[in-house]
Amino acid sequence: MAISESLQKMPLAGKLCCWLAGMQALTIIGLEISILVIVLHNVDNVFSSWSSDKGAAIYFMLLIIGALYGVFLMVSGAMSGDTIQIIGFCLLNLFMMSLAIFRYFQMRSWLLDSVVYAEDILAMVRPQMLATIGVMAGMTVVFVGLAYFVYHAFGWEIYKRVGADMKIRRMYINYRMLVLLLKIDFFMFVGFAVSYIILILKSTDPEFGITVAFVPVTLLVLFLAFWALRRESAATMWVFVFLLCGSTAYFVFKCARMYDPKQRDKFASQIPMMTYYTIISLVVIAATLYQAIVCLANFGYGLKERVEITRGKRSDMEQIKDYYINAAGDRRMNLDG
Repeated sequence: MAISESLQKMPLAGKLCCWLAGMQALTIIGLEISILVIVLHNVDNVFSSWSSDKGAAIYFMLLIIGALYGVFLMVSGAMSGDTIQIIGFCLLNLFMMSLAIFRYFQMRSWLLDSVVYAEDILAMVRPQMLATIGVMAGMTVVFVGLAYFVYHAFGWEIYKRVGADMKIRRMYINYRMLVLLLKIDFFMFVGFAVSYIILILKSTDPEFGITVAFVPVTLLVLFLAFWALRRESAATMWVFVFLLCGSTAYFVFKCARMYDPKQRDKFASQIPMMTYYTIISLVVIAATLYQAIVCLANFGYGLKERVEITRGKRSDMEQIKDYYINAAGDRRMNLDG
């Protein structure tokens, strides 16, 4: 019921963003399936060796997961009136476009170096690879333009949620930014783990089980951060900050492993892309770490109570008597005081 009401109240720009995000995802999925089918049909023993032959599968997984996750970001952002999340979707789109560019040059190099009739196969997949890049680039420009209209459409909603107090508004923006970063963290961590699983692929490798376990552990840690942020639990947030520092060490270790001469054959031509992915992941982790500390410093200054009262929930710790929400959702001063 709440979902249908949110869709009905969503402004035209928000609905258009959702429809276009869905259309982009379907287009990208169709293009990626086409590329993978052509490669599998025309290249023998695609998965018989290490990563030089697995690049098609890695990019296929990352781009499809990214397209679907982008729809989730866009729809949830538009339904909640969160312009920051829509901007985050645009940044994710740019990142996925950069992966598509990496894929074009690395697959081109792999086909020309390792495959018979490479020019013929390349001619069949080149249009789809370039179309993927073009769709993402063009749609990102469109989404940035629509985000401007969504921002103006939801400006009053944000005002009703947190009021005119600039300190509270800044804290609310930091709160929403951390929520966005946590969602992007999940995508980056899962994408990294999936890439490693495809590259390793041998269950006898000691790192295989660790990498598989990394996904549910990541989900648990991020859920912990969401809970700490909503509840303003300083102790739990500090645990998250500590674990986030541990994930930084994990990413650095994995990146160093790629350049270990004993492990290099597992990654082969995928080292540039995996290094790039690791660097972007570390940047996102650093931003999340900074934003978590900023939000941690904002605990106890009234943001939780202000957000809860606009949702019709009273705080468990204290009752707010200064404001109430009337049936229309407008915030007014209580004159009974």
